[in-house]
Amino acid sequence: MKRLSYAVIAVLVATTLIGAGDVLQQLSVPKNEAGQEVVNAFAYGHVNYHRVRNAFKAAAPAARATMTEQVLIWAKSYVNSPAFAKEYAAFREEAKPTPEDGSGLSVDEELAQRRKQRQEEMAESRRALKDIPAEYRAAAEAGLKAAEEAMKEYDTPEMRKNEREALILERQSNDENYRERVARFDQDFPADTKTLVKRRLTQFLAGTNNVDFSAQLVNKSWKMRFASAAYEQTPNNW
Repeated sequence: MKRLSYAVIAVLVATTLIGAGDVLQQLSVPKNEAGQEVVNAFAYGHVNYHRVRNAFKAAAPAARATMTEQVLIWAKSYVNSPAFAKEYAAFREEAKPTPEDGSGLSVDEELAQRRKQRQEEMAESRRALKDIPAEYRAAAEAGLKAAEEAMKEYDTPEMRKNEREALILERQSNDENYRERVARFDQDFPADTKTLVKRRLTQFLAGTNNVDFSAQLVNKSWKMRFASAAYEQTPNNW
């Protein structure tokens, strides 16, 4: 008798999961895209219902309840699957902060590169003089000469020292900013999927614990709105 009961339960569970998969076809959402939507929903804390709005509205009211239930069954199954963990890990890898200084150069190497770039730009400006109309060439030569003199004044031991110190401070600031961004990222997008899911569900329950499911709706400006002005001010999740 027990074996028969277990068999019946197994069939019922399998039938439910099949129905959960079929609902994605009804909503015209491929499974891989549905998985991405679930990852985004838990990562950012909101559900993109716009892409299924038309299909959902086209269904009969009774069918909508079934579709909603089947979507939730499928989503729950997916969140507890290795596929969700893999997709979320890929999301984190792509979204994680990157250091602001991506040159890979040492301070001295970057300073040498900057100096070389200034020299090349000056040489290019000198070569470009021949293409300037004769009536403007004298003014351009005067401007270029002033720029060359300024660069000579800039390229002194004292100015080089100041530039080096400024670059070091800039890199230190960038490193501190990067560490702060990494800390915020780890807080907002924890590596453990169970921590993420628990956080979002807790937030959702806290934000919807007093929802009035019997709230009256009225049609205003071609859109259904709450009859209560206070309800209209509640957050979107509510």
